[in-house]
Amino acid sequence: MSKIPKQPKKKKKSKEKHRSDEEFAYRSILISAILGGIFYIISIFFNIEIISMFMNINIFWTFIDISLKVIIILLFFLFITTSIGNYKELIGKPLSWKELLLLIILSIGQTILNPVVFVFTLFGLIIILIYLYVVQEI
Repeated sequence: MSKIPKQPKKKKKSKEKHRSDEEFAYRSILISAILGGIFYIISIFFNIEIISMFMNINIFWTFIDISLKVIIILLFFLFITTSIGNYKELIGKPLSWKELLLLIILSIGQTILNPVVFVFTLFGLIIILIYLYVVQEI
């Protein structure tokens, strides 16, 4: 038997580490939701053409305009999916297809006025969903 008593610091560290992991997860949920909301608002302004930066000047600026709109919509989808996924993981439930379908409808709904943005956004969402499915399975 040892004369030096064992110190219970290891147990305290694991509890502190668990608590900081939860705080980090909540912070991640909040930041992702805020960024998703910001991208949603920006996307609405661009796609309803309240803000129209590159209105049909030439093909290059039209390409830039469409690319910006698609990228902003895809960033909205990624951040909101990350926020909801982290929240569901924290409470111990998986992200359901109903919630994912709602996010897809919200993302596609932003592109109603421009069919080119609709096609590229749909293609980007399919690629993101395939990527998330493959990463989830591994």
